[in-house]
Amino acid sequence: MVIQRNKGFTLIELAMVLFILGLLLSSFLAPLSARVEQQERNNTQIQLDEIEEVIYGYALQNNYLPCPDCTSTAGGCVAATANDGLEDTVPAGGGLTCATEIGNLPWSTLGVKSTDEWNNIFTYRVDDTFADRNNAATDGTPYAVGPPVIQAKCENISATLNVSFSLCSDGNITVDDAAVAGNTVATFIPAIVVSHGKNWAVATSADEAENTNNDANFVDKDYSQTTDAEFDDMLIWISPHVLRTMYVKAGILP
Repeated sequence: MVIQRNKGFTLIELAMVLFILGLLLSSFLAPLSARVEQQERNNTQIQLDEIEEVIYGYALQNNYLPCPDCTSTAGGCVAATANDGLEDTVPAGGGLTCATEIGNLPWSTLGVKSTDEWNNIFTYRVDDTFADRNNAATDGTPYAVGPPVIQAKCENISATLNVSFSLCSDGNITVDDAAVAGNTVATFIPAIVVSHGKNWAVATSADEAENTNNDANFVDKDYSQTTDAEFDDMLIWISPHVLRTMYVKAGILP
């Protein structure tokens, strides 16, 4: 009688199978992860576009841009109103100026979703010239005449009652395509909104760091995962020209 033995896999054969399965799995997961992130970015861009439209609508209704929601007690901010999604002014609850020029997007005030696709709150910066509740006759952008150079408030010449800004007001925010030796993308911006991408505000490059240092300079460029040049931030900004055109067409500005 012939006894048949069940042949099993040797350790080498099992190792080879696991190795092949690992290669197949990694080749599948890499493009899947990229597709998931691309969809997240597409959804966030849709959110940003909606936020842009809502901010323009808010400005037309109120004659000023919204103030940021405070993230701390710095400047004119108070702890009781930080991170609540409501714009913060000085004094609190209806003051004439913003408590801070940079903070959270005031999502509750604007009636939009508070976070991007990675569940992080949008950063929002505004030039207080466009967000305060003062008559434009006492607030705005200086202009120069020369020589000799004479600084003056343009709104003193072309004041518009009950509007935060006038036709000659310019914002103080600048957007470049790189933090160091970059080209100018946009200037005189009155307000900007930033999604810091999948890594949120953990800056992995100088360009991403520029969008987290709380100044009025920002970087906007193509998505990149190149070492030391990573960039996954997404931005929209309010154009001063579009804003003024809307106000002229609405009969608010002369």
